[in-house]
Amino acid sequence: MKTVHTVQQLNIACRTAVAIGYFDGMHLGHRKLIGEMVRYAEEKELIPVLLTFDMSGFRAAGKGGKDLFPRERTNSLAEEMGVELFVDLPFEAIHDMGPETFCEEILSGEKNLYADAVFCGEDFRFGKNRSGSVKDLKALGEAKGFSVVTVDEVIADGEVISTTRIKNYLENGNIKRVNLMLGMPYSVSGEVVHGNHLAKGMGFPTANIHFPTEIVSPKKGVYLTETLIGEDRYRSITNIGTRPTITSDTVSTAETHILDFDGDLYGQNIKILFYEYVRQEQKFSNVETLKRIVLENIEYARKTELKEQYQNSMK
Repeated sequence: MKTVHTVQQLNIACRTAVAIGYFDGMHLGHRKLIGEMVRYAEEKELIPVLLTFDMSGFRAAGKGGKDLFPRERTNSLAEEMGVELFVDLPFEAIHDMGPETFCEEILSGEKNLYADAVFCGEDFRFGKNRSGSVKDLKALGEAKGFSVVTVDEVIADGEVISTTRIKNYLENGNIKRVNLMLGMPYSVSGEVVHGNHLAKGMGFPTANIHFPTEIVSPKKGVYLTETLIGEDRYRSITNIGTRPTITSDTVSTAETHILDFDGDLYGQNIKILFYEYVRQEQKFSNVETLKRIVLENIEYARKTELKEQYQNSMK
């Protein structure tokens, strides 16, 4: 899949079908939208395009909130779904464009995305100060030679799926609801780094990874997880937080004890899948109490079935 960050980098050989949005998280609603766009593109022999916006420049200036996932995840899932062109425009380059200018300079014309059809959600807004509605986009598309297809929202167990809702559930530790709306287990990936080795000294070594500063961190506490090491999957428990009983750190990490694994992971990349919030992070009176509770958590992880609730309750 080709990735570009400016319209000037485009070299469109034929007309395109474009899914447009921020796609932070690639939840079930996002994937429904992209899937319909890809199917349409295949049917009409168009190039399937994902058009999204990079907020990192805004964040560097102290504007905007955190993402649900790193941009690389969106890119990877889009490619798996059949997207051939990933257009990730710096938000500061387009946020002052009016709706008509946006259509002229981004969506329409052979020197731009040369869109034949644009796919978006029913509540999509675009242009400076979010002044353009779907109705405006359809009118502009009719004038400039592209159609607009709106895709219905997705409902999970009676609730409309949205990135905002998923972030709220994640920050409150409701990982089961997060997974339901994502349609897959919530996950974090990263390189295993050295910690202070205190957990190893207590008899349960851990693999530590740091959270990217630009993404939302789950609620502090202990989670039932699986850890992917290459192609292998291991049951695990993961603590999100600062380990108040044994350190005075202020930076949160994901500290994972991997059941039935014995090996050196330092410098390797691992992926952690989250299934259940087990308990809150707390400061214990002594290390012995901490060891007892951690061993109880390990036993719980060993015996508990990993339920993938997201397989049900979809509309």
